[in-house]
Amino acid sequence: MRRPLLSLLALLAACAPKQAAEDAAPPAVVMHGARLRSYDGSTLTMTGEAEQATWQRTGELTATRATVHVMGKDAKGGQTEGDTTVRAQRMEGSPGTRQLVASGDVEVRTASGMVARTPRATYDGTQQLARGTEGVVVTGPTGRMRADSFTLSFPTGQYDFEGSVHTTLQGGAR
Repeated sequence: MRRPLLSLLALLAACAPKQAAEDAAPPAVVMHGARLRSYDGSTLTMTGEAEQATWQRTGELTATRATVHVMGKDAKGGQTEGDTTVRAQRMEGSPGTRQLVASGDVEVRTASGMVARTPRATYDGTQQLARGTEGVVVTGPTGRMRADSFTLSFPTGQYDFEGSVHTTLQGGAR
């Protein structure tokens, strides 16, 4: 009795429409309330959290309403006290290539107190550089700056600005 039932199920499965195979493949994993950790060998280099994270079979990761903390490194590669925090509505990247694109109200806060806001930024984990070409506004302890594009070095916390740059300096305490 079991054999005919198994045969019937196999036949029904074979005759079922193949629409799911024709559609885009669903993600391998969807996580809600995800905590993120990234390592370089055995060294923790980045932590974070996301409202939702999706892992594709291709190795791509997409996180929504995400915050990541990039651990500071000195020139010799050792850990430093401060880290840089990045928040965005969406982050897409590949852990294998160490590339990340953050979009939607991107905010970058450095350990030195500088805060940058831009619509979109890319991060190269190999070089530890963030870049943006859609305009940026940076505020810090000594003033405010607006530029067409920027580059941020995570190890040094140094910003470089290009294009039209407008700076407003604030006086220090007396």
